[in-house]
Amino acid sequence: MPLGDPQTTQSDVTWTVSGRLNANSTTSFQLHITTEGTPASEAEGDLLLQQLVDVLSNRFAGVSGTKGFTSYTTRSMALT
Repeated sequence: MPLGDPQTTQSDVTWTVSGRLNANSTTSFQLHITTEGTPASEAEGDLLLQQLVDVLSNRFAGVSGTKGFTSYTTRSMALT
């Protein structure tokens, strides 16, 4: 059976902001932001992530932001 053309799909994008109460604290936080839809909403998520990191960095220690998604590529088998 020959393989069909590859088809790639991407999951929703998730942004994560994490940090600590202070430099010596064992208390930490993590905030997840997920958008659905178009590439335009991905740009909004990028902006929101940056703004949250900027605001939270003034109050909490070790604040960082990450962006992640999963991409899948599949190929179907066609009957001959």
